[in-house]
Amino acid sequence: MSTRMRTTVSLPADLVDHARAASGGNLSAYVERALRAQQLCDAGPAVRAWREQARSDTEELTDLFGEDVA
Repeated sequence: MSTRMRTTVSLPADLVDHARAASGGNLSAYVERALRAQQLCDAGPAVRAWREQARSDTEELTDLFGEDVA
């Protein structure tokens, strides 16, 4: 399990109120899920670029060695 670190953030009151209500009593877990979801969104362009490169690599291998290998 990863080490936990306590931090302080300043947020608009209405946003905190909504998060507390939606969190089911575990605001930390709610915020963690939101931050992880944002990380996935942020990684999207890099993942798309990687997939495009992988597709090019697969097409090149198919051209060289045939579909059985690639």
